[in-house]
Amino acid sequence: MTHPSTVSKVGIRSRALRFAPRRSDWSRATIGRDLSAGLMVALVALPPALDFDVASGVGAAAGITTAIVAGILSAVFGGSNVQVSGPTGAMTVVLIPIVADHGADGVLVVGVLAGLMLLLLAFTGAGRAMKYMPLPVIEGFTAGIAVIIALQQLPAALGVDVDGEKVLGLAWDAIKAWLDAPVWQAPVMTLAVAAGIVVAARIRSGFPAALV
Repeated sequence: MTHPSTVSKVGIRSRALRFAPRRSDWSRATIGRDLSAGLMVALVALPPALDFDVASGVGAAAGITTAIVAGILSAVFGGSNVQVSGPTGAMTVVLIPIVADHGADGVLVVGVLAGLMLLLLAFTGAGRAMKYMPLPVIEGFTAGIAVIIALQQLPAALGVDVDGEKVLGLAWDAIKAWLDAPVWQAPVMTLAVAAGIVVAARIRSGFPAALV
């Protein structure tokens, strides 16, 4: 009779092996497309990796390093061919107050804890519950993150130097500072970049307009 502990160890080992790359993942038929897609993703992910980490306060070097390491690990051990991995603006909203209160060491602790939570969710299969999440909730979350990031970057878009802990207060102080001494170079550049991204994306879908 098999001991229950042996059964549990076999089950844990089989689940862990599901995250390891298979021979089919290295097929010659798809290696060319995979390399092309990987290069394109790397080019598109590079500017956000720099931007988000500079905005978070940990520096550009941290963004480049984490983007490379995370990209390699997700490519080798990713659980799905349609899995999305790369720099995300949502983390900026979380990391800015952590860096302000605890420094870069706080980001390391939070990153390790987040990784452990993701592993726990993966082994328990909790990700399947996401299919029951209402679409308005997901869209509302994404839109809210976009608004927060826009407000956080308003001082840079207007070319003013203001400090503040609250996002709305920071944006309001930036507007007042710019109105007191308006300088047009920064807002014109901001609008030109945004317009260029929108126009380029409409002319040719799939083109990395943000990179240009």
